[in-house]
Amino acid sequence: MLGSLSRGLGSVRSLVRPKCRFLSTSHTRLATKMTVRDALNSAMREEMERDKDVIILGEEVAQYDGAYKVTKGLWKLFGDDRVIDTPITEMGFAGTAVGAAMAGLKPICEFMTFNFAMQAIDQIINSAAKTYYMSAGLILNA
Repeated sequence: MLGSLSRGLGSVRSLVRPKCRFLSTSHTRLATKMTVRDALNSAMREEMERDKDVIILGEEVAQYDGAYKVTKGLWKLFGDDRVIDTPITEMGFAGTAVGAAMAGLKPICEFMTFNFAMQAIDQIINSAAKTYYMSAGLILNA
C-alpha cells in the first residue's frame, strides 16, 4: 500500500512542479554582498552625498569611526560639520537630533546599542514621534 501511495504522490508532484523558473534571479548575481554594517555605511554615505542637510550624531562616530565601525570613513569625507561626536549622554544627543530636525536638517542619530537608545526613550517618543501632532502640524520634520 505504501508503494502505491508514494507512486501516486510522485505523479501529483510532477503535475504541480513547474517545468521552468518563472522569476529570473540574474539580477541578484549582480548585487554586491555586504554585511549589515557595510550596508548601513553605504546608505548613510549615499544620503550624505545626495543631501547636504543629512548629518550624523553619536558617540565616537567621527574620528573613531563608531564603536562598531558603522560610520567608517564618513568623517574623513564629510568633516566635523556633518559627522558629529557627542558627549556620552544619549538623552542629550537624541534631543539635539530632534531639534536639528525641527530646524530643517536630517539627522541620523546613532546609538551604540538598543540598550543605550532606551536611555533616550523620552526624546524618541515624546519629542520626535509626537511633535508634529502636538504642534497641530506646524512642525513637520521632527
